[in-house]
Amino acid sequence: MFYRVLIVVLLVAQGAVADIDVENSLSEKFEISGYIDGGFTEWGWYNAIPSREFSIRRSGFELNAEFVETLKAELKIEIRPDDIFLKDAVIRWDPASWSRTRVGQFKRETLLGGTISSWDLNMFDRPLVYDLCENLTYAGRDIGFDLRVDLPRFSGIELRGTAGVFNGDERAEERVDNELLYTFRGEIKIPSIDLILGASAASHRQGAESSDPSGYAVSARQNAFSADISLDYEISNWYDISLAAEMSTGDNWSCVDVIAGEEAPGFAGFWGALTAFYHPWNVKGIKTISLTISYDKLTENTDLDSEHSRMSVMGAVCPSDNVRLRFGGVRNRISEDQIDDKFTDFIAEVGLRF
Repeated sequence: MFYRVLIVVLLVAQGAVADIDVENSLSEKFEISGYIDGGFTEWGWYNAIPSREFSIRRSGFELNAEFVETLKAELKIEIRPDDIFLKDAVIRWDPASWSRTRVGQFKRETLLGGTISSWDLNMFDRPLVYDLCENLTYAGRDIGFDLRVDLPRFSGIELRGTAGVFNGDERAEERVDNELLYTFRGEIKIPSIDLILGASAASHRQGAESSDPSGYAVSARQNAFSADISLDYEISNWYDISLAAEMSTGDNWSCVDVIAGEEAPGFAGFWGALTAFYHPWNVKGIKTISLTISYDKLTENTDLDSEHSRMSVMGAVCPSDNVRLRFGGVRNRISEDQIDDKFTDFIAEVGLRF
């Protein structure tokens, strides 16, 4: 079945507005910035009934303060039509040029698909495996701290690693699971070709109140691992390309009662995105035009014959670094047992940073 693309004409404010630098006697630097992302979607899943909607995908503002050169703080609040919530509240301390420490609530450095910001991720949505890992608390925002160490450059190669300790149950109002979650991410960067090879791991146990004499029971350790690659290559002043891909696997403890001793099945995910950029320097009002092709696949339970895959084509026009219009389609396929559903979503979006 074919679906029609509805073209939406969106009026955008001219040019990007720089961060607002506010005077503050308590800090050397204090900036306020914000973002708005909205769009229109025709959902293909409800193919028998028209399902079209305008939406505000995300909007919010950030406060960044620099007290001294080595001590900074960030506060990020997101606002949606039905909710307002705290995203980040973090203090960052850089005791040396080769180390960085963060304390508070922030996004953990695990999956590449979650580490890349929404603005720089050349996909309409984060990868399917990231959403699953966020539900399993392997990825996403959490309360805790991490430490990054950059090793001395060796033969033109940069090595760095980030280790963290977090609550593990994200931002629950009341902690029932008293187990902590441990994360590690390592990266190898070759600056000469702007290539980064990364790998990450997350490990934790599930805990809950129990009728045991101790009153508390825990599961075996649950783990998740990933390996990724990202490349940015400038062909000329007019053209460049970007490539990112990641494979992930781990224990899907949500499928069984791991606290009772049941063994969790595995999950497996892969995503990749290739983007070509064109910079028409002689065209007024257009700074960048891009085209992205991406593929995304997730098997939530490797013991079952089921998977969800997506392939998308996305075009974008950027009048400036902080204004973006993009449009395209996402072809979905959901296979479960002998059922094979296919549908296409068409999306048009506008984004603004200020």
